Amino acid sequence: MPTIIYPPSIPWSWMFQRPQQLLGHFSASGQTVLYEDLGNFLQPGIRSLSPTLLLCQGISAMTIPHPRPRILWLTVPSHINLIHSYSPDLVIYDAVDEPKEEFSSWLPYYPAILEKADLIFCSSQSIYDYFSIRHPHVHLVPNGVDYVHFSPPPFKRPIDLPSGKPIIGYSGAIAPWVDWELLRVAIKENPDLNFVFIGALFQLNKFPLKFKNVFHLGLKNYYELPAYLHHFEIGLIPFLQTEMTKGCNPIKLYEYYAAGIRVLGTPLPELLTIPNINLESNHRLFSLRLRYLLEGKDYSKAQRMAYAQANDWGERAGRMLQPIFSRLLEMNNSV
Repeated sequence: MPTIIYPPSIPWSWMFQRPQQLLGHFSASGQTVLYEDLGNFLQPGIRSLSPTLLLCQGISAMTIPHPRPRILWLTVPSHINLIHSYSPDLVIYDAVDEPKEEFSSWLPYYPAILEKADLIFCSSQSIYDYFSIRHPHVHLVPNGVDYVHFSPPPFKRPIDLPSGKPIIGYSGAIAPWVDWELLRVAIKENPDLNFVFIGALFQLNKFPLKFKNVFHLGLKNYYELPAYLHHFEIGLIPFLQTEMTKGCNPIKLYEYYAAGIRVLGTPLPELLTIPNINLESNHRLFSLRLRYLLEGKDYSKAQRMAYAQANDWGERAGRMLQPIFSRLLEMNNSV
């Protein structure tokens, strides 16, 4: 079985999303995963999450004896320049965002990625369209959800959730790509609703909204998150439609669906084919659709949850393993 090394990119416990989910599933299927955790550690060492999943906290994965072949798993484009430090047998780039606007600093590294990556995975169609005509080994694998984690109803209501009004919720990065003006219109026109935002600030100095019916609860632990989502009447994906968000396959969509809640978003390309979703770009119509959803009955909860279950991270990781092993075999035979 190969060893997968993930260079320091994001803390293991911060915004537990695609890298942690996939690498966790790879370790569960027998691959050794050495995750170089990001952070300042008073006592550098190894934190073992399982026999095959080790967090390297303040130390290099290369100091830990491990089986080969050695796979270097990259999600930060600039890390393509770290290849020489790891001497990998296979370099994988997992492309999760467009290198535009907020992520425009990524673009200068793309020529090196195209040259040095042996295998590229893409989380959205537009990202796949870019790489597939420039590299011979590219696969489309959208985001997913830990269905078992998000679907069960919670035992108790989180104490910091506001009460007395239906909750319209947002879970994810509090970032510039959110359409804050659209939200201002919806919030002003719906004073009888509470709008709850869960997530860390990203490229923003402060939370952008100030209304009596708006509550920013900050970043929540991944294990606490389902208890919040299950109290949302509607889950929001209110993103601006930009060149960057064109390549966004929102993880929150799958998490909302796994929790059984309805979703109202803006018409991002990756959302257009999602069943039972509600999309509006006009600010006024977005607000009216929100009211319409709350006043109507929900007939599609079972279908939404079934869609989430079919898009579990386990399915995604399994879909990736076949091309990984095929590429390893192909490269080994060419030596």
